[in-house]
Amino acid sequence: MDRERPRARAGKRHLLLPLIATTAVVAAVTTLSAPAGATGAPQSGTLSQLAPQHRVVPSPHPVSPRISQLAVPALPAGSRVVAAPMVTPTPSTGPVRLAATLDRPGTDGFSMVGVTWRRGSAPPGLLLEARAQSATGWGAWTVLDVDPGEGPAASEDRTGRVGSQPVWTGPAVGVQLAVYSRSGAAPADLRIALIDPGTSAYDSVAASATQDQGAGADATGAPGSFPAIPHIITRAQWGADDSLDSPCWQPRYGNQFKMVFVHHTAGTNTYTEAQSAGIVRGIFAYHTQVEGWCDIGYNFLIDKYGNIYEGRRGGIRAPVRGSHAGDYNLNTTGISLMGNFDTGYPTQAMKDALVSLIAWRMGTAYHGAYGTTVVAGKTFQRISGHRDAMSTDCPGQHVYDWLPTLRHLVDVRLGGWKSAIEKRWLSLGGASGRLGPVRTGERYELGGYHTTFDGGRAYYSTVWPKVLYNGAILHHYVANGGIHSGLGYPKTNVWVVQGTDGTAIRFAGGRMYWSPGTQSKILVNGVILDKYISLGAARGRLGFPTSRVITTQTGLLARFQHGQITFNSTTGQTTVTYY
Repeated sequence: MDRERPRARAGKRHLLLPLIATTAVVAAVTTLSAPAGATGAPQSGTLSQLAPQHRVVPSPHPVSPRISQLAVPALPAGSRVVAAPMVTPTPSTGPVRLAATLDRPGTDGFSMVGVTWRRGSAPPGLLLEARAQSATGWGAWTVLDVDPGEGPAASEDRTGRVGSQPVWTGPAVGVQLAVYSRSGAAPADLRIALIDPGTSAYDSVAASATQDQGAGADATGAPGSFPAIPHIITRAQWGADDSLDSPCWQPRYGNQFKMVFVHHTAGTNTYTEAQSAGIVRGIFAYHTQVEGWCDIGYNFLIDKYGNIYEGRRGGIRAPVRGSHAGDYNLNTTGISLMGNFDTGYPTQAMKDALVSLIAWRMGTAYHGAYGTTVVAGKTFQRISGHRDAMSTDCPGQHVYDWLPTLRHLVDVRLGGWKSAIEKRWLSLGGASGRLGPVRTGERYELGGYHTTFDGGRAYYSTVWPKVLYNGAILHHYVANGGIHSGLGYPKTNVWVVQGTDGTAIRFAGGRMYWSPGTQSKILVNGVILDKYISLGAARGRLGFPTSRVITTQTGLLARFQHGQITFNSTTGQTTVTYY
């Protein structure tokens, strides 16, 4: 697909020929401003010790953005004047000509723009710039990043449109667009999308919802401790309207989490904290409603204030396949920094949040900050930039130059930490053993820890980790709620019942038995299970259970292959009946 096609790293072009009418060109283009507090030299690579302040989060509600798409007419051949870029053209770009313009003052209100065209029709050297009209007049001209290489894999989707990255303009009521190419030809079916992301009660605050924090750790955690999950603003909180992606498939998953690609949105750096959620909604609307993707492309987004936003649906811990790196989406996580980091520098708060997020994602999947992995036949570092996968400026030179420091800070944060589950997994062969690689990273929950692997699950509460391999018992346990059921955490591994072809396992809240003839059955702790165990359990005369413990009018009942046990709650008598 076009957006995955390699392109020369020519850098951004700031053009001298913006327009004041559909065919007239005047004035100069200005560069994007750097974010507040982020101008000048790059900031230090240390991880800030300041914990984020958390404010009350209003009740979430979905927000439906409003989108207008305007056709952009190509100029007649005689009007395709040569344009003079502000930087020296590279051999791959060369001189460019004005190909199409649009001048629309007085539009419906919007805050984000993006340009799309028919797949496969982009001419060589395509350059786009736009500016927006606000209540105070026309703003600066901004170059729109073209062909960033994001989107679904070519094998997944060839039906959507392709286009630029969307750019946040702030509240606006008019737009001008200039389109350039080497030949002066414009892409086919060229359109500009004007997006109003709507408003949410969340926009008035800049709070992050507190997720589970591991074993009482804060959002960053001490080096060498459990890598706690940072504060993440959920889709519900930033106002994701899931009906926008309902015609598409359900979330798709890989079999493991391998690595992180760091991106930037290539939009403006001059936004307020109250606008951040609106920017995320705008990107979501652009990806789904304009480009035709099934969901927002990134797994996470981080604003310059250090707020982390949940991106693509399907679970923040699961190996959800995104649309952020074309053929390299499977088993990778895409994290996009909100801004343009060719022109500006990431703030310290943004960098701190990225370190915390990656340390949690990597550490709980038992990956370090260093090392390599293979995705779609290509070798990457565990923490890579988007440009490592394809020819693109993303994630911006100032972020890309900082990646070695990012890896170092993540490594310091993890500090050689290994949990009891990881040690057990390694003793069983790690990713090459029967459990296989990590699918969903380790999580602290309900007084214990658990990790999902490609070949099973491991649990750790009070004693040595217990391993349940994929099979009937694990499937039944998970289907009945797992640790959230009355069974709680497992207390033993699965064992073979002596003298039978069945198996059993003990949990905090009961036991589960399986045999080919009875399948998996749960017996919760209580008088029925106590009596069954006293009679030899599955090795005894009753055999394997054929039912769970059932509540009756007189008490409790459980059936077995060769009899039943009843309990009368009035008399307190337990009765065993053999068949």
